[in-house]
Amino acid sequence: MKSNTPSRFKQLPRDSLLAQFLSRHDDSHNRGFITRIDRSPLAAKRLAFTKALALNVFILLFVAGFASVTIIRDVLSPLPAHFRLAICITQNLIIISSIIILVRSTTIPFFFGECRLRIFYGFQTSEIVIRKPPTMSLKLNNSNTTEDQRMEKYWRIATRAVNPELLYSNASAMLSSEYWTVEYRAVFDALSRIAAGEFQEEDLEFAIWKQDSKIWNACELWRMHEIMNDQQEVAMFKTFLTQSGKQELLTIWEEMLSCTSSSGEVIERSPSPKAYQVMVDKFAREGLDYEAVWCHVSEKTSLISA
Repeated sequence: MKSNTPSRFKQLPRDSLLAQFLSRHDDSHNRGFITRIDRSPLAAKRLAFTKALALNVFILLFVAGFASVTIIRDVLSPLPAHFRLAICITQNLIIISSIIILVRSTTIPFFFGECRLRIFYGFQTSEIVIRKPPTMSLKLNNSNTTEDQRMEKYWRIATRAVNPELLYSNASAMLSSEYWTVEYRAVFDALSRIAAGEFQEEDLEFAIWKQDSKIWNACELWRMHEIMNDQQEVAMFKTFLTQSGKQELLTIWEEMLSCTSSSGEVIERSPSPKAYQVMVDKFAREGLDYEAVWCHVSEKTSLISA
């Protein structure tokens, strides 16, 4: 790695508006955040919302129907009153607990978060995604590992953590222990602050944010392309695009990471945020989520290596 490559880890000034925003929404355990800009096609966003709406309406109808049947059955039960009371209390406690867990984890955030977000802002070509990271140790200034090793570790964790297939409102994610929920309160606040000019949407590009001694550290995961040195993963990434008929996207990706000098030598370069955004937009227009493609390739490579 060349010494003139900018660090992929940065610190925010303590008094910066972005740091103040992050501090306002961080929890008492200083878990931090994973942020990302979703540039998937509008059609994909609308389809995902429609599926989630149907799922949550079904959940509400099912819960209402199940509760009604349970109440009617309890009232019409031929058992003696004292037996019926004991059974009802035990049974209903279990049922109510299950319903509360289901509604709190799925229906409430969808109707009071996602639906409210769509009512106020609609569907945008680029949308902010903010979530709490999964329970894990994230020390971004850990000196026991190299920067590239830490970068790769955080990238794998974060890419899995914001996998759209595991979003709480997807039917496929409901039984997964890795399902995740958007931090809607933080998203609404971020949109208001961006509109007020306090910081830019691009400041919340794909990254892990962690607070240490009241100083915010960021691992800029969108720079992961700079350290893709696993030849098997790179080969599988290229093969995936080629077999999918996306040769043009492969060319764009290669051009972003390298340029040719006057002598004809290929020089590796650090992609700018703008170059990254343009490339991700091009992938999105082709119906592909850039980071999700890498996540798929990485998982497939791990299975082959195992």
